[in-house]
Amino acid sequence: MFNGWIKNKDGSVTMIFGFVNRNQEEIVDVPLGPDNHIEPAQFDGVQPTHFPVYSRGGFVGLQERGIFAVTVPAEMAETEVVWTLSHAGHSYSVPGRATSAAYEMSSDPAAMGSLNPAIRFDRNGEESTDREGIYAPLVNAKAGTPVTLTASAQDRGDRRGYDVETPFFPLGTEWIMHQGPVGATAVFDNPKVTGEDRGEADQQSATGSGDWTETTTNVTFSEPGDYVIRLRVDNFTAPDSQFDNQCCWSNAYVPVKVSN
Repeated sequence: MFNGWIKNKDGSVTMIFGFVNRNQEEIVDVPLGPDNHIEPAQFDGVQPTHFPVYSRGGFVGLQERGIFAVTVPAEMAETEVVWTLSHAGHSYSVPGRATSAAYEMSSDPAAMGSLNPAIRFDRNGEESTDREGIYAPLVNAKAGTPVTLTASAQDRGDRRGYDVETPFFPLGTEWIMHQGPVGATAVFDNPKVTGEDRGEADQQSATGSGDWTETTTNVTFSEPGDYVIRLRVDNFTAPDSQFDNQCCWSNAYVPVKVSN
């Protein structure tokens, strides 16, 4: 699915993609290559190869939104970015294009001051505040042996001047297998922790705390190969943020090489 596009200040365009696995039970794996590619080729390789089954209520339903994004330079802003998937005798292609206002999105503050959270793998290093995200240094692991993944997250929202009377819970986090060998699994000890799960003791003020907090998980890989783990950090407990409306979360990615 093409979820939408954002026009950046430098004239470039960020195109955001998601997917729907229409199966009720079958998890689909489609390796990078002829059956899973993006054109132009310079944007290829960041898309998922692992497609879990999702069943969410409401408008979102089976959708997994905003799993990756690509930024098209200003001189290519009118270029279509086409993602093609082929599986079980069927082929699907979706074009990303910055032509329809109905698909235009914004990185500006939401209705009550929420912004995409920030993610860093090094507290003093590179930072992600969008769907395109950043990549951590390569992690080495062994099949069947847990390895620890760690990142830091920050709520960037500023609710001063907005009518936000009730404090809300902190950021939520979710670790997701993004790429991996066909049939492989990545088992997390705490794959998803919502803001509510973190408890009232950790509530933020209505203006947002601005503090960096650490998120950690242990993950066990079923077999050797090259993997990419996606970390999504959200502030869905804020009154102006929810998955249905594409606000507000950021992605970051951890490449992992697993040996025997």
